[in-house]
Amino acid sequence: MNIGWIKILGATFFELMWITGLKYAELPWEWAATCLSIMGSSYCLITAGNTLPVGTAYSVFVGLSSIGTILVEFLGFGILPSFWQLVFMVTLIVGVIGLKLLNEQVER
Repeated sequence: MNIGWIKILGATFFELMWITGLKYAELPWEWAATCLSIMGSSYCLITAGNTLPVGTAYSVFVGLSSIGTILVEFLGFGILPSFWQLVFMVTLIVGVIGLKLLNEQVER
């Protein structure tokens, strides 16, 4: 696996942390963790662009972050996704897989 894809996964993880932090942080250390997560997400995404096509990397990052946010809300806070959220999550997953496969074909 290309290190760029690992960085995209890291950027997504940090993205989910800071998105959750923006909504739920109250204590100073929680805000500090949120700020560090913003920096971690930005760093991972920017450096992933050194080894991956930027458009593909950003599209996969946004798709994973969107899906991850809905999953965090459901698994962490019990907020059920709507029917349309599920439909569009599946659409995002298909799109992300398609972009990844297309990128692998272009690299050959």
